[in-house]
Amino acid sequence: MTAPFEAVGDLARWRTIYDALKPLNVDDVLTYEQAAEVLELNAVTDRSTIQAAVRRAARTFETVDKHALVAVPNVGYRVVRADEHVVLARGQQRRSSRALTRGHSKVVNIDLNGLSPEVRALTEATARALSLQMDFNRRFDVRQQRLESVVSEVSERTERSEAEIAELKARLARLEQAG
Repeated sequence: MTAPFEAVGDLARWRTIYDALKPLNVDDVLTYEQAAEVLELNAVTDRSTIQAAVRRAARTFETVDKHALVAVPNVGYRVVRADEHVVLARGQQRRSSRALTRGHSKVVNIDLNGLSPEVRALTEATARALSLQMDFNRRFDVRQQRLESVVSEVSERTERSEAEIAELKARLARLEQAG
């Protein structure tokens, strides 16, 4: 069996998948069966190879074509709408915060007595750096939530204003017809 990123034929597997992604539109799904067919693999037994190729192709699809993918469990991968990119980014932000918390736990829950002075200093510096990064992320989350709230409020006002303008135009048209 060949490795997931090893070129099979003239193109690497990820490139073959990328070529299959390019013609897709928003909300279209590249199924595991379709991916398996273009890669000449088995959709069930070669699932991890397909997933690895899709993950790599998805990075290029996102940066070059400005479209992200989301996994559809046991089906394949869906091309997301532009407004879903923020939701995906927030998910990654939450994952990174949890990863920082786990990393911080590793360096603060340690028996420092078993460490040399140099390694102890490095461990303490790492703990401080992770604490600072966690604090920055918490403050950034609060700011981002406030910003999202303001944007939502302005959006609601704009929608309300447009509805009010349409209502006023309709009333004006009725008055002009009556007069």
